[in-house]
Amino acid sequence: MNLLVADDEMAIRRGMLSLPWSSIGIENVYEAENGLQAREMLQQKKVDIMISDIKMPGLTGLELAEYVKEYDLDTAVILLTGFSDFSYAQKAIRNEVFDYMLKPLRPRDILETVSGVMRRLEQRRYQENVVRRYETDADSVDLGDQIRHHFRGVNRQCMEILQDMAQRFTQDITLNSFADTYHFSPAYLSRMIKKETGYSFSEILNSMRLAEAAWLLREENVKIGLLCEKSGFRDARYFSQVFKKAFGCSPGEFRKNAGQQKNYSIKSILELIQDKK
Repeated sequence: MNLLVADDEMAIRRGMLSLPWSSIGIENVYEAENGLQAREMLQQKKVDIMISDIKMPGLTGLELAEYVKEYDLDTAVILLTGFSDFSYAQKAIRNEVFDYMLKPLRPRDILETVSGVMRRLEQRRYQENVVRRYETDADSVDLGDQIRHHFRGVNRQCMEILQDMAQRFTQDITLNSFADTYHFSPAYLSRMIKKETGYSFSEILNSMRLAEAAWLLREENVKIGLLCEKSGFRDARYFSQVFKKAFGCSPGEFRKNAGQQKNYSIKSILELIQDKK
């Protein structure tokens, strides 16, 4: 990680720079002698952690913390002050400051504080990456990704079946054919899927086919009859009925307003189907 030390006192900056930062995983250490210089460093360099004095010329440490928050920088802020004033701490907390240290400082305390902030920053980044991954899966065109996201709490057997459906939904598949494939009775398979997901086999299958149809209507100039087949429906009349019931308009009307249509995931279509019951 990279560290920025911002303090208008040269002795403090020099003392900070002399610490064995590499021993805790800090690769580069930058310095700034005032708040404006610190802001420039934040704009120009990748700064993972900033240690900043609360009172500095140009911009205060609190104003730098506000800048980090306003521009959503991926930088953890540690504030230094010689004043143990709780109002500073309160304002610092509001601006999502990671930690707060009072002068005078011992080298060991500084290193321990920064090590702790590094761990918390890594944890936050990991959590944000997990959220981004789930959001990507939820919005993905790939139905398998959507299944993994929306039904991640189901048992292993049910997930395997759902993934198989996501691979084969354009084929002529039915509850009976899947029951045969997985050596279950149709009644047992139906109950298991309903119990694990809250939806029936046919609702999930139709939601996959409708998600594909909606995507084709928005992205490709395919004739409705061919589109019906490409999305897994075998009967054009049934397709139109199911489509209109879910989306409130015919496939043709949907295409006319394609620019105003959002991306529909399996889950959002299932919710539409449930709402229309």
